[in-house]
Amino acid sequence: MLDEIIKQAQEDLLSREKARDEAYSRARKARTLSKQAILLLHSGEVEKAESNIGEAKRLLGEIIEYTVDYPEIAVYDAVSAAKQEYSEAAILYGLNTGAGYPSPIELGVSSTEYIMGLADVPGELRRQTLDLLRNGELETAEQNLALMEEIYLNLTSVDEVSIFLKGLRRKIDVTRSVNERTRAELTIEVSRERLRKKLAEVSEKLQ
Repeated sequence: MLDEIIKQAQEDLLSREKARDEAYSRARKARTLSKQAILLLHSGEVEKAESNIGEAKRLLGEIIEYTVDYPEIAVYDAVSAAKQEYSEAAILYGLNTGAGYPSPIELGVSSTEYIMGLADVPGELRRQTLDLLRNGELETAEQNLALMEEIYLNLTSVDEVSIFLKGLRRKIDVTRSVNERTRAELTIEVSRERLRKKLAEVSEKLQ
């Protein structure tokens, strides 16, 4: 009888290990696709980014079938990290395309995974803002900064429960710093542009 119990236990462990490996494989692929999607958005390849995000969503959706028998898979660090990265990419895509913020339900992620992903978006928006400043697109840069500040203000509203969100407080601190630097750089560029226009007006009058 004992040998049957051990045999059943071995089969269960092997099945659990296989489910874990399958989930990990999909999580790794989804995370990579999401990271690539963010880079594609930075380079203006929106359609390719959308395709990556869609594929990442499909892979993460496949993990659900493994959580039916093994619920702990849903909270594995690798799976959670992949969903956070996916959330970040999907949110950035929504903001870049004018679609707005997708909801956690739309993305198929938990509120925790969504918030943790959202907290990384300002850093990506800053990168885009710096590119906009270099290209002289001040109005769009200001719109990006407004989004960054909107995200920060909303993140601070959940700071009280950050004890339940490992790493969120640090991300909020980073976001504040990122926003402050971006605001300072944008202010300098706006001032330079105003001065340039003023000098151009004076030069035109003198001529």
